[in-house]
Amino acid sequence: MQFRYAYTAGKEAVVRHELERSISNYVKEIIPDAHRLYSKRTSSSNKGQIRQDWRNVINKEGQEINQIYIEMYKERADDSSYYVADVDLTK
Repeated sequence: MQFRYAYTAGKEAVVRHELERSISNYVKEIIPDAHRLYSKRTSSSNKGQIRQDWRNVINKEGQEINQIYIEMYKERADDSSYYVADVDLTK
């Protein structure tokens, strides 16, 4: 699944937060037992331009029930700037 949010200078953190919330809501929709996401590992590549996250999907009992991989990066298109996140279930 891919998420795209347009942003303007100075609003990057706000848009990144909205993007993370959308990802969390998406996971909760496709995995009904999901309670929260727990960051397992984060890395950056391409001189920090691409952020890679592996997150555990945790249920209400605190047990890992799945994992997701998130690749987040900035993109320019049509004279606008976007935060883009590609999300994949890994289990």
